[in-house]
Amino acid sequence: MPRSELRRTIRLSIVEGLFYQVYASLAAPGSAFLTKFAVLLQATPLHFGILSAIGQLAQVFQVLGVAISRRMTSRKKATLWTSGLGRALALGYGFLFFLLPRQAAIWAFLALLSLSASLQAVSGNLWVAWIADMVPLPIRGRFFARRSQYLLVAGLLSGYLLGALVDLFDPQPGAIAQALRAVLPPWPFLSGDNLPYALLAVFGLGAVVGLWGLPILARQPERPKAVEQERLGKMLLEPLRDGNFRRLLLYAFWWMMAVGVGAPFWGPFMIKNLGMPLVYIMLYGTLSTLASLFALGPWGRLIDRFGNKTAMRLALVLGGLNPILWVFATPQHYEIIYLEAISSGVMWSGANLVAVNLVLAIAPEGRQQAYSGVFNAFSGLFIVLPMLLSGLLFPPPLPILGLHLQPEQVLFGLGGLLRWSAQIPLTWVYEPRARPVREVLRHLLRR
Repeated sequence: MPRSELRRTIRLSIVEGLFYQVYASLAAPGSAFLTKFAVLLQATPLHFGILSAIGQLAQVFQVLGVAISRRMTSRKKATLWTSGLGRALALGYGFLFFLLPRQAAIWAFLALLSLSASLQAVSGNLWVAWIADMVPLPIRGRFFARRSQYLLVAGLLSGYLLGALVDLFDPQPGAIAQALRAVLPPWPFLSGDNLPYALLAVFGLGAVVGLWGLPILARQPERPKAVEQERLGKMLLEPLRDGNFRRLLLYAFWWMMAVGVGAPFWGPFMIKNLGMPLVYIMLYGTLSTLASLFALGPWGRLIDRFGNKTAMRLALVLGGLNPILWVFATPQHYEIIYLEAISSGVMWSGANLVAVNLVLAIAPEGRQQAYSGVFNAFSGLFIVLPMLLSGLLFPPPLPILGLHLQPEQVLFGLGGLLRWSAQIPLTWVYEPRARPVREVLRHLLRR
């Protein structure tokens, strides 16, 4: 591939990613604005459980990306259509508050969000295959790291800015909104009665910005794609016949089960058990994001030099430590979770790069899309099960070694131990470019 075409691909991918990230921060699964809207619709714990699982469950539909594109010579049009429809649906979220009774509105909102997330999952599968064709494996780790750095900044800035503006309508505004209120005129429309209109505007802005990025994505270069002649069932079963891929799925199952233990309770534990003000919770998220931002570059270089498997081995060390630090947090002293925020940001920046890259690295040439789709579909299912079981099998408080652990802390500690144990199935995965961890350590000691 000409270097000019590669540079253009990377540049356009990053620029379009900024538009997508603003949309995702405002109106995609995981957005705090969606949670606030669910509260406004009087969501129950069941609704919140579904809301937290939508993003993961939607990954099951990644295999549709394989089905849609297998007889095509280009993925671009299908990527644009599925992504555009998914982003456009966010325009409808806010109107549900005014059009339907609360009980009907919350279910309609969850259904609409599920449809949007599913379309984005299909689009994501198509996009990953498209970008894998364009960005060579030896520099792919650095590419994803650099792109993620820009996207993290865009997500952080848009979240803070719009969050402060929405807080102006909240009867109990955060510290930033209070400071803004002190300098703004006493406008009567900045009241809780108008909060639904503020969220309607946020979702609308997210959809518009997301759609605005699609013409940029349309300009991204693309290699012609070979038409797959195999039946769809054979294409999707091919990864499952690959012994190394099955070992990767076993590792994914083990890791996702460990990550899912206690996952629904991080935020509620900060609010209810530790009694943290919202501004301190925002500080936690900011520290984690900044740590990710600075760690992405080194992770990308490490992946390209020593392999994804080796990088994940190092990430797992922090991965097990992070939840265990929460065991020592109390309402009087929760400073330790700020250390965990930094450690978690470093760990997840590496783990997320590996999640995208490792399956592409072990897939045969030309089969990356099918392998990625099947892998992500299973991964989405794997993490939902422990999330549901954490709520159904909520443990009692546990006094141990002088500590009085709350039920959530019991789950956090168990999750940390299970994360460390994921080193076992990772050992069985073969990556051709992976180097031993001792080589990484020797490299670091020589510097």
